Amino acid sequence: MIYDWVTLPGTVVFLVFHLIAKDISMLEPLAGAAGLGVIALLVAVVSKGQFGGGDIKLFMMIGACLGWSIGIWVFMLTFLAAAFIAWPILLLQKLSPQKRKVKELPMAPFIAFSSILMVALAY
Repeated sequence: MIYDWVTLPGTVVFLVFHLIAKDISMLEPLAGAAGLGVIALLVAVVSKGQFGGGDIKLFMMIGACLGWSIGIWVFMLTFLAAAFIAWPILLLQKLSPQKRKVKELPMAPFIAFSSILMVALAY
């Protein structure tokens, strides 16, 4: 569970930081927050709620922090990392004599991993 008291103030703090620092155009973090938020919302709608509201707001915060150009890479890398982990799990689940099913795969660890990796690569 990703709490609103972390993501919503974080989004505002990052936007204010960019406004004060003037290191990049304000359009970049605004586009990042709005763009990643909308794309994540579309994923949530298409997945019929499997992608949660906390994930959407976390992507908005990342967009506000890193901007659109790096944020979209974080978004793509998140799903690649999740797929990289999910395929072996699904394969083992299929081959296992026990019929335990993994029904959910939390996205927050993959979002965090992708964000850290992109910050390390971009900066």
